[in-house]
Amino acid sequence: QQFSADGTWLVPNHYRTALERNVLGGWEFGGVWILQTGLPFSVYTSAGFNPVYNSQGQLIGNKGGDYNADGSNYDVPNAPTFGNHLNGKKKADYLNGIFTASAFPVPALGTEGNLGRNTFDGPGYNNVDFTFEKYFTTPFFFGERMKIELKGETFNLFNRSNLTGMVSDLSNGSFGKATNQLPPRSLQFHVRASF
Repeated sequence: QQFSADGTWLVPNHYRTALERNVLGGWEFGGVWILQTGLPFSVYTSAGFNPVYNSQGQLIGNKGGDYNADGSNYDVPNAPTFGNHLNGKKKADYLNGIFTASAFPVPALGTEGNLGRNTFDGPGYNNVDFTFEKYFTTPFFFGERMKIELKGETFNLFNRSNLTGMVSDLSNGSFGKATNQLPPRSLQFHVRASF
């Protein structure tokens, strides 16, 4: 789910003198705001099958992954007791881990788990980009009028940390945590002259 809004405002240029018009009028401001829910992810294990035998040499369990022992190290566990969705998680929860590997029950020996794919959501996204620009003109430039464009852009205006990189592999020590983030605030300026 995503909400986006954008707008542009051109500052009125009703000034009496040329100096006021050039300095105060004609500025253009714009921005884009995007709010988005987190992307879904699947909990799985990439660990291999690790059999447990009793004293008679009979297979009685599995300490690893590959729950159905088919040789493919991508198996899902059973659904946890809290279900297949989590609400109200904050940024700190994603940094510390929204759940632990022990919360996901291991399926019966030789079977695949019943947890579906894309059952949980990662951290959401909230970003504002801002731009401003202004055109100036000079009375002469080697016999021609010259137009100067000044433009500035700010990405992630409020410097919000938008987390990414959810670790969903049960065998990973960072399971349940967001381990990366999108770029912080950055600014860039342009100056262009045309004649």
